Amino acid sequence: MGAHVQDEPRKPKVKQDGAKKHVIAFIASLVLTALAFAAVGFEVVPTGFTVPFIVGLAFVQAMFQLFFWMHMDQKGHEFARIAIFVGTSFILIAIIVFVFWVWW
Repeated sequence: MGAHVQDEPRKPKVKQDGAKKHVIAFIASLVLTALAFAAVGFEVVPTGFTVPFIVGLAFVQAMFQLFFWMHMDQKGHEFARIAIFVGTSFILIAIIVFVFWVWW
C-alpha cells in the first residue's frame, strides 16, 4: 500500500531567476526615475522635448511594473495583457484626438 506513496511534500515549481528579474527591474525603475529628475533638474533635455521625454520614460517604467512586478509575462495572463494594451491604445487615441480637437 505504501509503495506508491511519497512521504515528502510536493514543492511548487518556482523559477529560480525570479529574484534576479525583480532586482534588475527595480534597478531599471530607479534609473528611469533618475533620468526623469535629471532631465528636468539639469535641463539636459531641450525644453520643448521635456514632457514627451518624461512621458516616454513613464511608459517604459509602467511596462516594467506590469511585466516584472505584476507578473504579466507569465502564462495565464493573456486576457489581462490584451485588455491592458487595448485600454492603453484607446486612451492614447482619445488623448491625441482631444489634443488636435483643442488645437484646431
